[in-house]
Amino acid sequence: VMKKTALISICLLAAASMSAQQTVVKEAEQAMKSKKPYAEVLKIITPAMSDPSTDKLAITYYIPGKAGIQQYDDLLGKQQLGMAGEDAPATMANALLGAYDNYMKALPYDSLPDAKGKVKPKYSKEIINSLAGHYNDFNNMAINFWNAKQYKDAYRSWGIYLEMPNDPRFKGKISVVPADTVVAEVYYNQGLAAWQADDFEDAINAFRKAIKSGYNKKSIYEYAIAVATLGKNNEALLEFASAGNKAFGADDPQFLNQIINYYLQTEKYAEALDYLNKGIAENPNNSQYYALRGIIEDNQEKRDEANADYRKAIELNPENGLALFYLGRSVASKAGSMSDAYEGANFDKYKNETLVPMYKESVKYLEKAYELDPNNRPETLRVLEVVYYNLNDEAGLKSVQDRKLAD
Repeated sequence: VMKKTALISICLLAAASMSAQQTVVKEAEQAMKSKKPYAEVLKIITPAMSDPSTDKLAITYYIPGKAGIQQYDDLLGKQQLGMAGEDAPATMANALLGAYDNYMKALPYDSLPDAKGKVKPKYSKEIINSLAGHYNDFNNMAINFWNAKQYKDAYRSWGIYLEMPNDPRFKGKISVVPADTVVAEVYYNQGLAAWQADDFEDAINAFRKAIKSGYNKKSIYEYAIAVATLGKNNEALLEFASAGNKAFGADDPQFLNQIINYYLQTEKYAEALDYLNKGIAENPNNSQYYALRGIIEDNQEKRDEANADYRKAIELNPENGLALFYLGRSVASKAGSMSDAYEGANFDKYKNETLVPMYKESVKYLEKAYELDPNNRPETLRVLEVVYYNLNDEAGLKSVQDRKLAD
């Protein structure tokens, strides 16, 4: 008897729950028919979306979907008459996106077989026609989301605008499909929205699709490189830098610079050297190319070639701090190696006549590099300290120590 009583209690609880959720659905439906705002209808029906008795019913999602469309259309009409108010664009965007999300959830449930195994869609035709009729509004609403700084929603709305024409359910229902140039522009906008939302991989993928669709303005390569840098995606950085260099490299060396920096940072010196040689051939007056090539030659222990490139870089640009530092360090290092290797008589004479002029030359380069390149000052001071010590220059040593404290 106790087991039977417990079973009856469970059944009664289930029935009560079903009845409660069906009441919620009815209440939400009444609110929708009364043209209450989308957010209000959604709040009423939300409990039914997680209850097993109603969470797989098409009507549960049709109701807020319909409410969203109604509110969007109502505000659009008021907007055209100048009666919508300041908040209308954001409210319209949220209502339309909410309508889409709920309608798309309703569709599969509307195609489930009934108790007799028959499929009798009740809402599908209306849903498809309604969304197709509002197709171009998703592009407009994405702009509203952008202006409201709701960048994730802007990205999604542009995504819907791009995806709907490819959805077989909307085949023949969308009257005007966007041209390829418009598609490319929308992918570009998606990339910008994802970037603003710090969704770097989504931004990279959107920029990639925009380029593939024919978007070929210089800005997209610049923005894509910036996003790849923020997202620490070196492979994407190289991809976009290479594409930008192919499209605009003849007039703008920035993309070649990015490629070179990529290979330097990843210690792929042979590849970096190939691109530097290409860059020098195309732009022989670019001081930085010679400085960078000198650094690679230094890493390969080709000191004479490196020093020749540093000197060429300084000749082209006397304020190239990178070349000045490396040349100063190289001259000082060579003087130190010569000092260690000297085995002849009268070292003091050799030092004064040969080594001291080299150390003084290195000071000239290093002090100027210190002024020009604040980012490299600690390393510059470290080398200068050694050089002033070898020159027995107490004033120079004190100057280095004072600057170390100040920096």
